[in-house]
Amino acid sequence: MRKTQLDNILYDIHAHGINYHTREIYLHSHTDAYDEEPGVEYRMATSFIKNLNFLESIDKSNILIHMHSIGGEWNDGMAIFNTIRAIKSPTVVLSYAQASSVSGIILQAADKRVMMPDCEFLIHHGSIALDNNSLAAKSAIEFNERICKRMLKIFAERAIVGAFFRDRGFSLRKVMNYLDNKIRNRSDWYLSAEEALYYGFCDGILGEKGYEDIDKIRNVRKYKGTTCD
Repeated sequence: MRKTQLDNILYDIHAHGINYHTREIYLHSHTDAYDEEPGVEYRMATSFIKNLNFLESIDKSNILIHMHSIGGEWNDGMAIFNTIRAIKSPTVVLSYAQASSVSGIILQAADKRVMMPDCEFLIHHGSIALDNNSLAAKSAIEFNERICKRMLKIFAERAIVGAFFRDRGFSLRKVMNYLDNKIRNRSDWYLSAEEALYYGFCDGILGEKGYEDIDKIRNVRKYKGTTCD
C-alpha cells in the first residue's frame, strides 16, 4: 500500500472515525481542544450513524466498533443503540476505559460485547432537570420513569444469560427487579470487566480465552435475542 493511500486511511480514521477497508468505526466524543469531554451527544450520534449506514451499504459483513465514551445524552445514545440493532451486518463493540451510563446501554446493542481488561462498567438511573412549572415537572418525572424501565429491560435481556442470573434461574422480570434494587441501593453501581462479564453485561474480555485478539473477536453472528419470559 502506497504512502498516499495510508495517509488517506489515517485521515479518514482521525477526521471521520472510520476505516472502511477494515470495516472499523471509532465511536468517541467530538474532538475539540476547547471542549471538555461531552460524552454521547448529537455530533457523536450523527457521525456514527452515517459511518455505520455507509459500511452497511457496501456489504453485510462484520463491523467492529471501537467505543470510548463516558456516557451522555439518553436520546442520542438510543439513536446509536437503535441503529446498531437495525442493521443486518453483525456488529462487535469493543469498549475502552469505561462503559458508563448510556455507553453501557450502547454496548448491549452489539451482537458481540467485548471489554478491555481495565474497562469499568457503570449502571445507574439517569438524572432529569425539572422546570419550575409543576405540570412540566410531573410530566418529566413520568417520562423518566418510562426511560428507567426501558433501560432495565435492555440490560436484563442480555444479562439473563450471564452466569449470575443463569445459575439462579431468574426470569426476565426477576432480573429487572434485581437490577432496579441494586441501582436504588447504590445509586451508581460500578463493576470491573470481570464483574460485568459475570453479571452478563458483556460477552468477553479482550485477551482472555476466545477473545485473545482483535482478529478473534471479529467472528460473530447476529444476536437473535433471548427466549426467556
